[in-house]
Amino acid sequence: MLKYALAAAVALGFAGSALAADAGQFVIIQDKNKNCRVVEKNLVSEDELTQQVGKQAYPSWEEANIDLKVVCETP
Repeated sequence: MLKYALAAAVALGFAGSALAADAGQFVIIQDKNKNCRVVEKNLVSEDELTQQVGKQAYPSWEEANIDLKVVCETP
């Protein structure tokens, strides 16, 4: 019985870490007026993702914000 409980705990641990890794991804999107902003990838509609600039995804908001200053620099 202990063997099954341990196996279930390990399986849930791997599943939880996989979900947590996907939850915190950020993207930079640009609107029609060329204004850029950082948003969570899972909170953006498909239409907004078509206007995505920069990398495919950033692991943290801070990293995306640093890249935002480079990618969306206004002359």
